[in-house]
Amino acid sequence: MFKDRVFKKLFILALSIAIPLGVVASEQDPLRVAERKLPLPVHASEAVRDTLRAAPSPGIEAIRNHPIPQIPEEWKAFVAEFDKPGIQQGIELAETLNVKYEREVVNGVDVFTITPSEIAPKYRNNLFVHVHGGAWLYGGEKSALRESVRIAHHLKMPVVSINYRKAPDHPAPAAVNDVVAVWSHLITERPADSMMMGGSSAGGNLTTASAMRIRDLGLPMPSALFIGTPAAVLTNTPDSRMINEGIDMNLGTWEGLIEATAAQYLGDQNLKDPYVSPLYGEFHGFPPSMLVTGTRDLLLSDTVLLHRAIRDAGSTADLHVYEGHSHGSYWIPGEDMDNFFGELDTFAETHLNNYRRFRKRDLASPVKVDEIMIPEKNL
Repeated sequence: MFKDRVFKKLFILALSIAIPLGVVASEQDPLRVAERKLPLPVHASEAVRDTLRAAPSPGIEAIRNHPIPQIPEEWKAFVAEFDKPGIQQGIELAETLNVKYEREVVNGVDVFTITPSEIAPKYRNNLFVHVHGGAWLYGGEKSALRESVRIAHHLKMPVVSINYRKAPDHPAPAAVNDVVAVWSHLITERPADSMMMGGSSAGGNLTTASAMRIRDLGLPMPSALFIGTPAAVLTNTPDSRMINEGIDMNLGTWEGLIEATAAQYLGDQNLKDPYVSPLYGEFHGFPPSMLVTGTRDLLLSDTVLLHRAIRDAGSTADLHVYEGHSHGSYWIPGEDMDNFFGELDTFAETHLNNYRRFRKRDLASPVKVDEIMIPEKNL
């Protein structure tokens, strides 16, 4: 017995010494990983495996060395060319799924109102407020329909998709201002808890940042948030940005073009401004949030960090991590996309308030838009 107690004490002492030494070593010297070959993920869905079979390995050096536009005119031309396929895909998807969309202006902001061919009775008085992705520069106009049309179709819920202003003409905080402007109008027409807000990638970042801004202004909050594979910070510091570099088939690496687009969006804002990098913000009083990522996602750590921050603040947050998924792979048609929409439907039904009718007392009072906007630099 005595020997056992002594052995246990020695073991604990050795462990307590070894752990700090390991930490010190890792801080002094970066971990070096040998070049390796990754097999197809055995337990990933067949749709994801098929996509990985067909997709070439991300060319890291090609991405890093991709020519970067240098002046605003070059950026605008590059974005216009980049978005052409997405715009066509959005139009065709709406036709295929028989989803109607109309362009409107809400509080000075361009939006699409999207109506599925069938609205679920449980969502007849609900609304999904969509914030599109695209590295803060791309994915606007009818390209935003690629995501918002699917949301409307699969949830059988009306959607308003915000075509927010973008850099280079309108860097941060223009996008957050536009989301807040639209939200401040919508809450005068329907109760805030009858609506949820969400988007993927940059849309996940903007959803999170906009929810913070809405809370800080004291406006009624969305009933729930969908935060898909968000960029939690604009610095290239989260762990998976290194671990999944060259593995994420959609992003490849943060360095190069994505880093440059993020810099265009950032403008003169502080990198640690929570309305730009929401991980640096406070999450008290945050709406219930559903976060989605994948094991090969470059932004896996961003998603995990936001999930933990929301929960640590005492709010509800669900985290869904899909096997073998790169950035945004839950949009690949197949069993994982079906599962994702099933989870999103359950989450929406759980947290949205289903009104039979709206009463005046359920609605917010109008606010002056110019009084709730973050000051913008005139370019």
